[in-house]
Amino acid sequence: MIVVIAETDHDTVTIPSLECVEEARDVANALDMPVHVVLPGYHVADLASTLAAHGADRVTIVEHRALSQFSADGWLAALEPLLRDTAPALILAPASGHIRAWLPRLSLRWRVPLVSGCLQVRANTTHQIELTRPTHGGACHEQLTWLATNTLIATLIPGVRGVSQPDLHRQAEVIHHTPDLNAVVIRDRMLRALPADPRTVDLTEAERIVSGGLGCGGPEGVALLQHLADCLGAALGGTRVIADRGWLPTERFIGTTGKIVAPKLYLAFGVSGAGQHMSGMTASETVIVVNTDRTAPLFRIADLGIVGDMHQIVRELLVQLGYREVVGTPVDSVSARTASEDQRDTTGGTLSPEVQRWIADAKRWREEALASDVTGWVGRRK
Repeated sequence: MIVVIAETDHDTVTIPSLECVEEARDVANALDMPVHVVLPGYHVADLASTLAAHGADRVTIVEHRALSQFSADGWLAALEPLLRDTAPALILAPASGHIRAWLPRLSLRWRVPLVSGCLQVRANTTHQIELTRPTHGGACHEQLTWLATNTLIATLIPGVRGVSQPDLHRQAEVIHHTPDLNAVVIRDRMLRALPADPRTVDLTEAERIVSGGLGCGGPEGVALLQHLADCLGAALGGTRVIADRGWLPTERFIGTTGKIVAPKLYLAFGVSGAGQHMSGMTASETVIVVNTDRTAPLFRIADLGIVGDMHQIVRELLVQLGYREVVGTPVDSVSARTASEDQRDTTGGTLSPEVQRWIADAKRWREEALASDVTGWVGRRK
């Protein structure tokens, strides 16, 4: 049996949890095993159908008032007996902060290996479980194999797989379990979630990312993007090229050898779209691309593509967002096109409808970032 530990956020199953369910489904199909998803929390029974639609054969709802807020002690006490009874071949969970707080303790208690931060988990033709994860600071990948007859624990990096369309007709067996917990002996509990600082948050956890490439032209262009990121409550990232040139900290570049991200919004300025960069951000929900080269590969996956000088476009956007004191005089016009249409704005000062809608969205994102402790915009696909 393959067991997945799922998490919730704002009363929904997290995307990394659904990625783990689908990854487990692929492994289970190869090994002819069922997928059993364990979902701890309080009042979370309605989410079982979501887990079933993404590949779960059985869903166990572990409900207790003490689990309404995350607690490492609480999750460990509630889940260890249940997991021990299932005797799983593989326990798979997202590589999140909450999981890292208690799953290594389970690994130590059971004296079974924990392989953290995997890029891929699959089964080979000899019925062994193969795990691939980055090593040497992301410069290399290592592959580990494990017999499926023994229990193994692994965590999957969020965003490396992406989530497929759910099968809404799929059904799963649902089991309700109430653990025997004493809230008094739980030593830790989460009072509230503090909003992450977009300037320092790990890119893998950012909901909005402003990304720059060689088209930035230098550190000044990257600084301009930082103003935009601050305005939108977004994190700043970029390509390996500008990180190698010292324009961007090395821990902020995106790609197969850097950070693999899956934000709700990805704004790319001056990024052509090299293969290793695109493989690190293809799980983004909504992608907006600005580049002077209309043949840039990144336009192929963009929801909105804008052909033009990023410096002019960013300045105009900041002006529209009320940052005149930062960027100086606004530009006269901006050229734009959608990703599915190849057309330029030649009205001599009138922004195209696509860019006008983009600016309206950006104003709303800024208002949300200022009014709320957590970013909550959900991107839309065509």
